[in-house]
Amino acid sequence: MNILEKKLSRIDLNLLVALSVLLNERSVSKAAKALYISQPAMSKTLQRLRILFDDPLFYRTASGIVPSNKANDLEKLLPHLLDNLNQIFKKTSFDPLTCTETITISVPSVLCYPVLLPFISKLSKLAPNICIVDLPIEADPFTSLTKGKYDFAIHTSKPHNNDINFTPIGTIKPLVYARKSHPLVNSKNKVDLAALAEYKFIYYQIGAEESTSFESPADKVCKRINFNPTIVTRSSHFSMLTALLANNDFLLMSADLLIKSTDFAEKFVPVYQFEVEADESVEILLLEHQRVKDSAAQQWVKQQLIESIAIFKE
Repeated sequence: MNILEKKLSRIDLNLLVALSVLLNERSVSKAAKALYISQPAMSKTLQRLRILFDDPLFYRTASGIVPSNKANDLEKLLPHLLDNLNQIFKKTSFDPLTCTETITISVPSVLCYPVLLPFISKLSKLAPNICIVDLPIEADPFTSLTKGKYDFAIHTSKPHNNDINFTPIGTIKPLVYARKSHPLVNSKNKVDLAALAEYKFIYYQIGAEESTSFESPADKVCKRINFNPTIVTRSSHFSMLTALLANNDFLLMSADLLIKSTDFAEKFVPVYQFEVEADESVEILLLEHQRVKDSAAQQWVKQQLIESIAIFKE
């Protein structure tokens, strides 16, 4: 046994998992719940970690625990280390029919209709035991991808470093939608901006954080043509927006790809299409961390997702 092996033989690898959970949760009680242990047991684990690293690791505050400088340094190393350990025990063969992996994807709710619905329906036949977890979009998906919070993210921001790979999957442009019984749908007159201005609008918004740094295609176009619609609500909850649209004479400003969703097109139709300039469309990217490139299951799911998203190019 060499010196390194002697040192590592005294380390309980479960402590590294506990540290990773503590760093993600920033709470002893939440970490205990995530690991299915009692809070006193979690506190004892934290004490063992402090002894192991000869550092406080976390400090208590009114809002939870905050990591020390040492813990922040460890947080950068842990995802790669844990992923390497996972590779040691992971099965090398992959069969979609028997795979039981859970794949987590961060997706804007506006893409659930045209992307996730056909994707999950397809996957349920090809790989019936794979579970897809859909998480809300975040302003900064890169930190969560690095920490392993999710495996993939559909987003509009390009990565800032080489640890994150991206695949362009299409572009979105703004359209105006209405329910099929809306007065504009059956109007004999041409629908123009003056006709649109007679009605109130609802907007899909990516999220509160994202909106501070991201200008939607709809806002860009409206600003350029000096169109100022009366907006009832902006929301990232797409199901609420479709409920409002179905039961009122509101107009929805949202992505053009929605019309390619059968479920959406059964109830709603586009009533106006803007003339969009080159910088007013938004490129959609599929993001992934480097760690998933060696996972047969995740790469297979990625390929199925890309094939499902081929509707962007139709």
